[in-house]
Amino acid sequence: MLQKGMTLKEVQEHILKVDHHPELKLEVMLKLVEEVGELAVEVRKEAINGPTDTLLTNMKYELYDVLHFVAHIANIYNIDLEDAVIEKDAINAIRYKEKRN
Repeated sequence: MLQKGMTLKEVQEHILKVDHHPELKLEVMLKLVEEVGELAVEVRKEAINGPTDTLLTNMKYELYDVLHFVAHIANIYNIDLEDAVIEKDAINAIRYKEKRN
């Protein structure tokens, strides 16, 4: 079970244990796109109506769903998300040096 304070690596390992279906990689990718769409709906509602506790809770849960399927895809391809984040952040630090300051 996920707990507060877990690292990204620990979250990814948990998702590997509870939901690993490499044979369904296309379906998992489509599920990620679906979850991003659901998050977009909640963000649009908040932009129109302003923040409410319900909207923010919905956004929080949709963000988890997106993270879940990102980790699931990473697990299918044996990609360590922690390494990916660190490597890509270093690339972005160089690429967007002026914009980051």
